[in-house]
Amino acid sequence: MSEKYNKLFTPMTLKPGVTLDSRFVLAPMVANASTKEGFVTSEDLAFMARRNQSASLLITGSANVFPQGNAFGFGLGNEDERYLPGLKSLAQTMKAQGGTAILQLFHPGRGASYSYEENRLVYAPSSKAFDFLTYPVTELTTAQIENLITAFSQAALRAYQAGFDGVEIHGANHFLLQQFFSKFSNERNDRWGGDFERRCQLTLDVLRAVQAVIAKEATRPFLIGYRLSPEEIHGENIGYLLEDSLLLLEKVLALDVDYVSISLFGPNGYRKKAEQGKFKGQIINQVIREKVAGRVPLIVAGDITSPEKALDALNYGDLVALASLAIVEPDFKMKLAENRLVDISLDVTNRVEDLALAPAFKTKTSILLRNGTITEATVAALNEGLAKKE
Repeated sequence: MSEKYNKLFTPMTLKPGVTLDSRFVLAPMVANASTKEGFVTSEDLAFMARRNQSASLLITGSANVFPQGNAFGFGLGNEDERYLPGLKSLAQTMKAQGGTAILQLFHPGRGASYSYEENRLVYAPSSKAFDFLTYPVTELTTAQIENLITAFSQAALRAYQAGFDGVEIHGANHFLLQQFFSKFSNERNDRWGGDFERRCQLTLDVLRAVQAVIAKEATRPFLIGYRLSPEEIHGENIGYLLEDSLLLLEKVLALDVDYVSISLFGPNGYRKKAEQGKFKGQIINQVIREKVAGRVPLIVAGDITSPEKALDALNYGDLVALASLAIVEPDFKMKLAENRLVDISLDVTNRVEDLALAPAFKTKTSILLRNGTITEATVAALNEGLAKKE
């Protein structure tokens, strides 16, 4: 390995008993390989087996914890004990080469489009019409919110029982926890909505519930991370700004989470600048890192698709998450360690079969274009190769 990239292979301890041998993270991505009910399949296992050496910290795609939460069609589930056997296999597969395995937990809220197709029911903080949705949403009742909090904690316990090394609570990407934090989405006037403090409440309640069950049941180290989208701006409609996220983040850090992950997309997303507000024009991850000030490891993501970008990303965070790169070049970390830079390629021509992607991933390939680095030709080659597997 070239000395230039040594920093990317510097070990990092997340908490006593959990040490990573590099700064690489497999970003949470929906493999679209599960059953419609969210049960783990052989294609889920193949996807992770092919990538269990792509990073030191491996995070699954979003696993739904509560009814009416099908956002992807074939995403992971973790709603009850029936899911435990498959989750055990998934954890074993992810850890087979020494990686640290994290199960991401979420509910998509209004984003559960497949649930609406199946049951004509989608939950959200408020029964509000959104012009970007083709279906209505139903406001969660107080009892349902309390059940949701319990569902997160029990899903975390199942993750522990399945052998995962931790869970990531997904508060990003316009899913339910973010919807509750957003004044654009949340029009409630109760414990979980109204002013800023109450819009933070569900996130904090979920984290506390997860921490409580793990503190009670765990006899080995178990990580609890939190993922955040730092801004929510829909043209003139502002859900929240970076300064709001920093205030929420302070509350999250006060709960002693084990890491924070920042969800950003687009060309050079890890260096994206704030669009509005007090920090307009400043690099978001730089602002957040100064706020975190070494109190908790920070994972950064967004178009980290080359050795140079991976190295640069360490200027803004402690760990670098690979998403699109891990899809099309799962051997990136190994090739970089072996100083085989010339062998690193984003071209998938004649090697789609080797990537161990489920045929249904074809519906997600267009997402790869968002970073600006994966080309239309690569996506076309992926689609062609996946079509042959159908």
